[in-house]
Amino acid sequence: MTFNFTPKPYGLIAIVCLVAFFGCSKDNAAKKQTYTYTITTPVLKSRTEVFAALNGSAAEPVKTAGKFYIKNQFIYLNEVEKGIHIIDNSNPSQPKQVGFLNIPGNLDIAVRDNILYADTYTDLLAIDISNPKKAAIVKEIKNFYQRYYIYDANPDMMIAAVIKKDTTIEAVWYDCANCLYASANQATNNTKSNSGTAGSMASMVLMNDHLYALQESHSLGIVDISTPSSPKFDTTYYAGFDLETIYPFEDKLFLGSMTGMFMYDMTNPLAPVKLGEFSHGRACDPVVTDGKYAYVTLHAGTTCGGSANELNVIDINDLMNPILVKAYNLTKPKGLCKDGNLLFVCDDKSGVRLYDAGNVSDLKQLSSINIENAYDIIAGNNHAMVVTDDGLYQYDYSNTKSIRFLSKYALKNN
Repeated sequence: MTFNFTPKPYGLIAIVCLVAFFGCSKDNAAKKQTYTYTITTPVLKSRTEVFAALNGSAAEPVKTAGKFYIKNQFIYLNEVEKGIHIIDNSNPSQPKQVGFLNIPGNLDIAVRDNILYADTYTDLLAIDISNPKKAAIVKEIKNFYQRYYIYDANPDMMIAAVIKKDTTIEAVWYDCANCLYASANQATNNTKSNSGTAGSMASMVLMNDHLYALQESHSLGIVDISTPSSPKFDTTYYAGFDLETIYPFEDKLFLGSMTGMFMYDMTNPLAPVKLGEFSHGRACDPVVTDGKYAYVTLHAGTTCGGSANELNVIDINDLMNPILVKAYNLTKPKGLCKDGNLLFVCDDKSGVRLYDAGNVSDLKQLSSINIENAYDIIAGNNHAMVVTDDGLYQYDYSNTKSIRFLSKYALKNN
């Protein structure tokens, strides 16, 4: 049995949770299991040095594309843990990169007015992008994210990179009813028009005058952005277990987790009220909704665990009692989006499937986009943008039976 752990680093010491057991008698049968975990060691640099390099080259190659965000004519494409490519998409047939923001540890993006919000390994940054070639950090919320923790670190220092090393151990454990866990050290969709649109894989979103982000896998951080250039951290809310994604709809937040879907009423933006919860087998799962139904994709073969590869359609007319309408078997689905009665699902080597979702009990596939390893999609007004492992693709789906290719912003692997 193999488990992957990504621990929080403390200074230059990585902490990994190992299993230790207490209260077990010698009569219990010993068993051995193999565990694989990741030792994560931070590389620290001064904030002055890191922030001085914010404005990178507009010719920075795209090597590992991640999440993306759309606002007006610009596409903001994450380079996993490296930064953000700013692409002028005024002409979807010829997108042009106009800037690159060097942001170590970046995974998520959101934009309000001319302020871009981005995560670093530990901090939340507000960046003025009025001039995308001369962006400037206008506010930091230090230690907003709890993925990593620097013990007794100089406040002028920050994580500029991490070094990861997989290690395998063999652990001995005993069958007993009172075993406990201990730790050991191992050295080495938005409601304001002045915001944009995030994909279904986002874990940071904007809703009215607040930013909501997953600070770690159980906690929802709430930030006041009524003054976009001066975000103010409000509170942290325990929102569920193994959380991965956030999808905003009207005054609700839909959280996708490895174990299910959590729904919250955000009428009071600082005090989420839990509504219903939908549980499924363990798997990675983004979620989108149209207010009547929630659409959840489950995919296996990752650290999330589980074996399901399917699309779940869930009736949420009664938000306190969500009901599974139907599960559709797919190849290995990931990101998805909905435009009216059209449902797009990124499905590994099967391409991007386009369904008529007028009858959720009997989805009809209209066509597909012949593209492999699609990660996420944003679609609207007959224009679809898809991120894959080898580029950013754009399509015209005004004719749903014959989707037209517009352009590919290719990844430039050196």
